[in-house]
Amino acid sequence: MQSNPSSDLIKGIRWLTEPALYPGSHGDTWSSTWADDGELYAVADDTLGINNACRSNLAIHKISGKPPDHVVQTINPMAEYLPLGQVEALDMWKGCGLISVDGALYLGVSQHTAVDIGLDNVQRAHSASILRSPDHGLTWSSKPAVREAMFPTHRFASPYFVQFGQDYQGAFDEFEEHIHAISAGGVWNNGNYMVMGRVRRDRIACLDPTDWEFFSGTGPDEKPAWTNDILSARAVFRHRGLTSMTGVQYVRAVDRFIMPQWAYTDLDNSRPWDSTALFMYEAHRPWGPWHCFHVETGWGGSSAYYNPGLPAKWIDENGRALWMTMAGNWTNAFRQRNDIPFAYGLIVQKLELCL
Repeated sequence: MQSNPSSDLIKGIRWLTEPALYPGSHGDTWSSTWADDGELYAVADDTLGINNACRSNLAIHKISGKPPDHVVQTINPMAEYLPLGQVEALDMWKGCGLISVDGALYLGVSQHTAVDIGLDNVQRAHSASILRSPDHGLTWSSKPAVREAMFPTHRFASPYFVQFGQDYQGAFDEFEEHIHAISAGGVWNNGNYMVMGRVRRDRIACLDPTDWEFFSGTGPDEKPAWTNDILSARAVFRHRGLTSMTGVQYVRAVDRFIMPQWAYTDLDNSRPWDSTALFMYEAHRPWGPWHCFHVETGWGGSSAYYNPGLPAKWIDENGRALWMTMAGNWTNAFRQRNDIPFAYGLIVQKLELCL
């Protein structure tokens, strides 16, 4: 299942704990960022929040402390993006990546297909926009009108921001001046490629799509080229059929950008959601080349985890031990093992990078 070259730096991972489901949590994705106030903020999709605090297509949560003693609360049900499962113009709203920059939160949102997923079990995405919150997720810039998104194509449909430290501290070189985001090409799950966009740090708050430019390849000097034409964007990562919506975290201890990828492994199965694979990649720069250092088929055994993330706040001081967030799953075994009536929630598990 590996299609990218192996890493010469990181040899693999070692799980340090068992996965732990946060009690009363419901929802998936759980993309998070470390804000200036010291808290993690996360967006969950298809969520009842914590202890049935909401019923939303997407909602914002605050995560205080560190595992295993973290505390999660729902702080904004994002009601304008409609109740859980409700469609607008045939598609549902979903949250994508979330980042804190200079005291403000930025969230990617897009629409995901609700009508044809059963044909091939791949959930399509399109029409992404970036929102801004000046008050840690309590209020946000206006909801984009249907068919008036910042990025109306499928090409940049699920933007996840490239993360550094707290409130974007630790960014270096070109990353100090530009905020970068990576996106699967028009899907939530099991796509073929990822593209990358960037915006000047002093312009991100303007929420102007014309400020964004997209990776269009590298020259003989290996420096990236950029274009304002989103349809001229080139892939920064490829793994046919096994590329899903995810993000990137810079890990200073190994001086690498780490991308946890995932996909369903048998979409033709009568229960395709019962088996996933986890892939871990590293790169010197987030436009690649990417090198694989971990492949785990049957991720979670009978649990089929998905949407992995690596919160910067939960990276140990030595930098090689990290907590991974992930969503639960739709398997009967998961529900029975956790004695819960619903399918998924916020799960955390600690791992170590093996050099």
